[in-house]
Amino acid sequence: QPARIDCILTASSARTVAPAFHCIKQAGMETQRAAIPAPPEWARAESWTPEQQKQELQRRMGIVMTFMSLDLKFSPRPSDVIVATPAKCGTTWVSHICHQLRMGGSDPDFDDQGKVVSLFGRKIEHPADPRIFITHMSCSKLPRGGRIITCFRDPKDMVLSAYRFFKSMIVLKGRVAPNLIYTYLLEDMGLVKNRYAEKLLYCWEHRHDPDMLLLFFDDLKEDHIGCVRRIAKFIGIDCSEEVISRVVHTTTHAEMVRHQRKFDGHSGREKLSLMLGDEPPSEIGERVRKDGGKTGEGEKVIPEEFRQLIDRQWQEFVRAKLGFKDIDEVRMEWKKERLDIASSE
Repeated sequence: QPARIDCILTASSARTVAPAFHCIKQAGMETQRAAIPAPPEWARAESWTPEQQKQELQRRMGIVMTFMSLDLKFSPRPSDVIVATPAKCGTTWVSHICHQLRMGGSDPDFDDQGKVVSLFGRKIEHPADPRIFITHMSCSKLPRGGRIITCFRDPKDMVLSAYRFFKSMIVLKGRVAPNLIYTYLLEDMGLVKNRYAEKLLYCWEHRHDPDMLLLFFDDLKEDHIGCVRRIAKFIGIDCSEEVISRVVHTTTHAEMVRHQRKFDGHSGREKLSLMLGDEPPSEIGERVRKDGGKTGEGEKVIPEEFRQLIDRQWQEFVRAKLGFKDIDEVRMEWKKERLDIASSE
């Protein structure tokens, strides 16, 4: 009987990782126990066969989904801020802006962001109001009640960032071929066709809702101060221009890189490594990359077959329903709408 580690897994996560956890029973939105088997003996080897690569990639990604599972019975307060984005679409950046706004733009006063900003429904001691939560779950599935901030970026840049992040986070050490990782992200995990497209369609439909703020990664880069002002207004924080300037400074890429370890999730890394059955990596998957956040890099770096797959999935799951040829066209239309609304007020 292999050693087992108990952890909480929501039914929504179970649907994603069911191939890796045959023991999970789906039962509505109830939280339930899932037994995680210990890794196979060969998992610690320096190289894996093609079949072992597939098995271990699936097992490890399933554990990550379990590790990040949410309590869907959690009821947000009206003042709660919920940063609900697709993976690798500015979650850390936006949540840090929110935290800095509630703290008045002070130097980062935490050793790990996870101690002041929590996964949706997780209990931590929030240092100030409003409470800030993060999630990659679709906004349509979240219990309503708080204020939702969502952010989107070019899907190829998102996929490239996810590729780099997860292969470090789940300690692959070069043992899984890149094409298998891209295939897992795009097909098994449905990073674009399910998680990204579903969120975008929902958030576009609800973009005018008073409890929804729709942002774009490139807007944060091009008009940082303008986005900070919009976020402050949305979450109900009335601040002076001096505070806005301090928040802009403390949330620049350069400042967040300077405090990079505060954003790498190291406080939960030991637990995740135990679940993976591996030693923690010397370099933890970076949420804030020194050379990260470059628009258009995915188009240059991702192998052609996967770039074409992303294009096909955009055409089928986004353009066919909204008519936009790419995410920049969505962004420009939203900017035009906001300007028209402002001019009519």
